[in-house]
Amino acid sequence: MSVLERLREVFDDRAFAEESDEDRDNNFLIPWLKKLEIVEAEMTSKSTCRIVYRFPVLRQYLNPTRTFHGGAISAIFDVCTTWTLFPISDYGFWSTMGTTRSLHCVYVKPAFEDEMVTVECQIVHAGKRLALLTGTMRREKDGSVVATCEHNKYNIDIDESKM
Repeated sequence: MSVLERLREVFDDRAFAEESDEDRDNNFLIPWLKKLEIVEAEMTSKSTCRIVYRFPVLRQYLNPTRTFHGGAISAIFDVCTTWTLFPISDYGFWSTMGTTRSLHCVYVKPAFEDEMVTVECQIVHAGKRLALLTGTMRREKDGSVVATCEHNKYNIDIDESKM
């Protein structure tokens, strides 16, 4: 099974697992997850990966000026960049995909309701304890950068093995 097929299969199972929860209305990412498409996924080395996602900007993720809200963008970057760790994960090596140390977003241009955007994410480095992930969101119609992010993660697998 290819990295892309494996990722799609597992992502779908995990992404919608919360739909059956009594409190599912409190997970604001569910509508986005239902529209999300994984376009590309490839291993670029033994410990690096690149994934491209595609989705429309949904009404519930707009700010008062009717553009894609920065908070929604950062939450989406958090999910998309974190999933780049899945293809490289192994027991004790990013098996839980870690926890966020910092997520730095830079907002460049607006995206509007129903516009299609792509998010390209990659692992810059994944070591035993720390990982550096990046993401770039673009408007599909013209390739303009909407936002970028740098995501630093800590591998909690190491801590769990000491318990």
